[in-house]
Amino acid sequence: METYIFQHVEFEGPGILYPLLKARGHNIHIVKLFAGDPIPHEDDIDFAIMLGGPMSVLDEANYPYFVREKELCKDMVQLGKPLLGICLGAQMIASAFRAAILPSPEKEVGWFPVKWSDCCCNHGTGVETINALHWHGQMFKIPKEATKLAESEGCENQAFKLGSAIALQFHLEANQESVESLLKNAKEDYNGVSGKFIQNEKEIRDFTAQYMQDANEFMKKIIDGMLKKH
Repeated sequence: METYIFQHVEFEGPGILYPLLKARGHNIHIVKLFAGDPIPHEDDIDFAIMLGGPMSVLDEANYPYFVREKELCKDMVQLGKPLLGICLGAQMIASAFRAAILPSPEKEVGWFPVKWSDCCCNHGTGVETINALHWHGQMFKIPKEATKLAESEGCENQAFKLGSAIALQFHLEANQESVESLLKNAKEDYNGVSGKFIQNEKEIRDFTAQYMQDANEFMKKIIDGMLKKH
């Protein structure tokens, strides 16, 4: 399977996704958009994953490749090919299907519970609540064609399914390396910032040790569910 992972910034990589998919026999291509890598044609892609980043999906003036990225989202869904969006990538899918992107009622930085809807639990995840790593100040509205999958206390829209696409506002793919990279490169999001859903560096590290393994296992179940028919 030809899997393309679209990386928007150097410090937000695929976490567990690369070794997970490599172990499942995927031929993995990392498209480093920040370095100018071209976006391939949808016919060459079997599975697309769009990662996070600090920019806004609405900022097409500074990131003109967002236009093509959104076209790819629509093409993947139209072709019935699996598409996973994480954080910025989730907002990319929402924007591609004309859903609004707006400031989240609460900025979320750190590990907080996500409540899953029954429809998601019935698709093999087996749990109703999972502690996930959040790192965002914007949120998406649910596209009209989509089914809402999850919410949190700080943000009513955390995940949705739209055809062959799944969008996750949070980071189930995060491993120790990716958490440390965020702590180093995105200090402005938490250092000296107060908020009900903003944790400090020590809290994020402590909760990473506590919750990361379960989050990673949940990510594996979602991936396996997406690829079951492919």
